[in-house]
Parts: sequence; C-alpha cells; structure tokens
Amino acid sequence: MAHTDYMRTAILLALAAAALSACSIDRVALRSMAGTLERGRGAALDEPDWQTGREAMASQLKLLETLLAGDPENRSLLRMAAEGFGGSSFLFLEDAEPERAKGFYLRGRDRALEALALKRRFRDLAMKTVDDFEAALKAATKDDVPDLFWAGFCWGGYINLSKDDASALGELPKAAAVMKRVEELDPSYHFAGADLFFGVYHASRPALLGGNPRKAKDRFDSAHKSTKGRYLMAHVLNARWYAVAVQDRELFKQLLMKTLESPSGQLPEARLTDEAAKRKAAALLEKIDDYF
Repeated sequence: MAHTDYMRTAILLALAAAALSACSIDRVALRSMAGTLERGRGAALDEPDWQTGREAMASQLKLLETLLAGDPENRSLLRMAAEGFGGSSFLFLEDAEPERAKGFYLRGRDRALEALALKRRFRDLAMKTVDDFEAALKAATKDDVPDLFWAGFCWGGYINLSKDDASALGELPKAAAVMKRVEELDPSYHFAGADLFFGVYHASRPALLGGNPRKAKDRFDSAHKSTKGRYLMAHVLNARWYAVAVQDRELFKQLLMKTLESPSGQLPEARLTDEAAKRKAAALLEKIDDYF
C-alpha cells in the first residue's frame, strides 16, 4: 500500500474514532441528565404551588422529549415521560382542556408501552388481541410495574374522555388487564393506584355495561385503607364517581369538604397531587347541582 493510502486510512480511522468518542460522550451526558431528572422527581412532586408545578412539568416534558430524541431506548427517560404526560393531563388539563388532555394521555401511554417494548416479549403489545395481550402480561415482573401502571393509567384516562368513541371504548379491556397485572404485582403502587382505577372503572359505567357501584365502593374503601385516608385525590375520585353513581349528595359533600380541610403533603411525593385535589374538590362543589 502506498504511503498516501496509509495516511488516508489513518485519517479516516482517526475521524471515526473521534466520532465514536463524541457519540459516547453525548450518550454519557444524556444519561447523566436523566439521572439528575430522576433524582429531582420527588422534589417536583412535592411542589406546594399548583401553578409552579404546572409550569415546571411542562418544561420538563419538553426536556424529556429532547433527551429521548438522542437516547430513544432510555427506560428511565421513557418512564418519566409516561408519568409526566399522564400526570399533566390528569392534574392540569382534563377538566379545562379535555381534547388536549386526550393527546397527552396517548403520548403518555405510548411512552410507557415503548418502555415495556424494550423487553422482546412486550413488543407490539397494543396491537395484540385481548387474549394474546393478557397472555403476554403474565410475563411481567415487579420491575415492570411503573411502565404497566402508567400505560394503564393513561389508557384509562384517554378512554374516560372518549366515551363517544366506540373504538376507544373497545380498548378498555386492555387498560383493565394492565391494571389487573399491576394489582397482582404491587397493589400499593402509586397510592393504591390500581384500586382507584377500578373504583372509577366500576362507578363510571351503567350496570348494563358492567358498572357495579358496590365493587366501586369496595375499591375506594381499599384505597383509603391503604393510604390511611391521607391521599386526598382518593376522596375526590370517590366523590366524583361513586357518590354520583349512587346519588349520595351528602357523601359527595363530605368527601370534598374533607379534601379541602385536610393538610396537603401528608404522604411523600403527594403534595402537588393534593393541591390539585383541592382545586378539583372546590370546582366539584360549585357544580354540585349538576350532579344531583
């Protein structure tokens, strides 16, 4: 090989090594940032001011999406994005901007499914038949619970805002199957979130479509017991769905007044949600005559 060929090869190898090094450095930087965001998650969830929490979460979601563009298979980033989109939709959007909330719920669901799909057995999960879907979920372990929970939470939230869409309603069995698996693996996860999901699930549908107020009450009672009544959003959901379903106006008022009178932040990482619960409770009380 001529000297010039050696030189050309050496230069190309040097450039390739530099490019690989730069990619490696970028990936390290991205993962370092992901770690920083994960460590700061608790502080964000314990924010006492609702408006500050809303603004901070919006900024963080954009940052997470930017980081995911450079590291699309980062499970930690995918999980935080799923929780962020689902939480933002529920806490800040669905009451005032339901169409926008639906979009956020779908983005959260899809990020959670992407996190699950990092394991081969969960690839194309949403495309499976209900039977195959449930069979695949049997392979999930406790390590998968955050991804399962936010997939089910966001899926259920989207469906609940799409009751005039038959195709969305047809996906309810999958959302319920995901939450059933969460309950089997870790029933206390996210403030007894599976119990709250099924409380809404049973109370929000008429009996002809499988609704069951008795089961809803049992679920809400179980969630209250698990959190010792300190998770304020549980009272709001109980009032909005169970009390309305059985047309118990007094229970509706009691639960919402308890929410307003209780201190926020009695449980770790619940302060921002408690503040949102108080806002929801006040709004529901103003519209009490619309429900009874």
